[in-house]
Amino acid sequence: MNTRIVPATRTLFKESFAVYWGLLKIMVPVMVLVEIGIRAGLVDFISDWAGPFMDLFGLPAEASLILATNLFVGLYPSVIILLALAPDVAFTTADMTIIGGMLLFGHALPIEQVIVKRTGVSLIFSCFTRLFAMLVYGFICHFLFSVFGLFDEPANILIAMDNADVDNSWMGWIISSLKSLFLIFWILTGLIALLKIMEYVGITRWLMKALTPVLRILGIGPNAAPLAMVGILLGLSFGGGLIMREVDKGTLNPRSVFISMIFLGFCHGLIEDTIIVMAIGGHWSAVFVGRILLSMLLIIPLSFYVKRMSDKQFNLVYKTGK
Repeated sequence: MNTRIVPATRTLFKESFAVYWGLLKIMVPVMVLVEIGIRAGLVDFISDWAGPFMDLFGLPAEASLILATNLFVGLYPSVIILLALAPDVAFTTADMTIIGGMLLFGHALPIEQVIVKRTGVSLIFSCFTRLFAMLVYGFICHFLFSVFGLFDEPANILIAMDNADVDNSWMGWIISSLKSLFLIFWILTGLIALLKIMEYVGITRWLMKALTPVLRILGIGPNAAPLAMVGILLGLSFGGGLIMREVDKGTLNPRSVFISMIFLGFCHGLIEDTIIVMAIGGHWSAVFVGRILLSMLLIIPLSFYVKRMSDKQFNLVYKTGK
């Protein structure tokens, strides 16, 4: 038993550190730039400008910086910005649930949408659908939370920077940031370990087998459904990469590929991404269940329409040989 545990643990930490190191090279410069922006008053300027737009979702104006970073850079850097702003902004659970879900619908577009484009799907159309879903999610959640008075308690941010006896010096910021980065490493390691355990005991395979029929109902063909399921559970890069390979082989129906990739844009990385958002105070009911339901509600009419498009119309949003 020990002969297996030790190598497995070594492999886990080696893989975790490799992923973490790649994230650090993005997160640390972002952290420094954001802190400089905070001290120079740039964040206040952006907040004043974006405040009216954030009001549509019931969010503090500072959330605009988090969402903008998320769209272009990705989830982890935007979480770092959130942690930097949290000591000075009274985020509620509703705020974190709305922000968290919006982060999941639209993040790292320059990176992820390149994969989508490689499968043949129009870059402009796929970006539009993700942005549309992000805005719809934010508006619906804000409406429901406001009407029913839900989640108005202070957010429980598990990886929040220490706000007790705040030291506003650069050294105080460095120490606080290092604590957060340290926690992020262990969260990342835990996520990777969880994914490996789920794969080892067969949970991942069972989920894929159980949920694949649902994807067929949504209009995703039998050959593409198992590949899309990989992306839904583990991430767009995984599922999109598999679909991209099959597209190159010519084994998948183009309309099925199109529907698969649009749905993956809405709903991917359900395990890792959901846990991250819950760690920053988001409520599972919306960031997990709500995300799935909205993704299905958006893809069903699109799937219905795509299947009935003429080839000429379909070729406007899908190009072969990309």
